[in-house]
This record gives sequence, C-alpha cells and structure tokens, in this order.
Amino acid sequence: MTIAQELRAVGQGLESLEVEDFDLQGEGNGYFALGIPRTLIRSRDMIRFDKTFALNWVRNIWRSFIGNSSPERQLADPGPDVLRILFTPEGLLRLDAAGIAKRNPHVPGSPDSNKLGQILRIVGECLDAKSGRLLKIRKQRQLVSFEYATRADEHAIEEWKVSELCEIWLDASNQRQARANAVDRKPQGERR
Repeated sequence: MTIAQELRAVGQGLESLEVEDFDLQGEGNGYFALGIPRTLIRSRDMIRFDKTFALNWVRNIWRSFIGNSSPERQLADPGPDVLRILFTPEGLLRLDAAGIAKRNPHVPGSPDSNKLGQILRIVGECLDAKSGRLLKIRKQRQLVSFEYATRADEHAIEEWKVSELCEIWLDASNQRQARANAVDRKPQGERR
C-alpha cells in the first residue's frame, strides 16, 4: 500500500470511531493515534438528566469558559476521554477492504473531500509525491499539520487548512479527469 492508501484507511477507521481531532504517528509498520471523539448530545442524553450528567455538563461548560478543554491540551495530557488507537498493517488491509466494499462504482460523483479518509489520503499523496516518510500528523479543528522526513533525512513540517487540502485534492482530481477525457476523445484509429 502507498502512504496515501494507508492514511485513507486510517482516516476511515478514525471516522468510524467518530474522532474529530487527533495526533497520529508512525508506529513500526503501522500507526498510533490519540483521538478526541465528537461530542454529540442526543435526545436520549437530554432525557437522562441525572447527577453525573449534570456534573459533566457543568464541568465541560466551565472548562470551555476557562480554556482547559482545548483539543491540544487534551492530546498533550490524554485522560480517559481520549481514545488510543493502534493501526496494524493487518488492520489497515481490513479497513481498506471494507472501504472498497462500501464504495459503489455505479454512483456518480467524487468522494466527500471533507471526510477524514480523504483528508488523510491527500496528506499521503503529498508524502508519496515527495518520497517522504511520515513522522506525525495532527488535526485540530480546521488545521492539519504533518511532519515528515525526506530521503536526505531532513525534517519538514507543513500546516494546511482543511479547505486548502480539499482544493489540492480537487485540482488533482480535475487533472486526472482531464487526462481520462483526453484518452477517451482520441479517434478510433489512434487507439491501441
């Protein structure tokens, strides 16, 4: 698998766990992530308004007021609310196969570029193009930063807004589509 394929599978795994912000680093032949899941208040949670729920609700409001609940702080000092996920090579293959099985080739259109799988795929494509070796990725809100080593063993760090990564992906997708259309437009006599 290329880095782009591996990272797409990692993103799909994080999506399935409803992770919003995360730190990810290479771990042997796989990846290790610390992730913060989305906090969703469902109607059943509103019905179950007990002392624990009330205490957690007040604590979360207080933390957001004083700034102690930032994703950066949570990932730097992971507590029980932070998920610890290990993506092994075998797990990546299973996630990739599951992602392929979910795709419907009969549905036109392109993948959702705002999904973690696509965002990490774009980062992986950047690394593949530079022959880089991933060291670390961090996603916080709408920013993605990644650190990598080049063949000359130099370290580089890039930071992108998610919207900028989506634009890069859209440009690359349009270029691929234009090449495919150019091949389709060749007269029958020129094709071999």
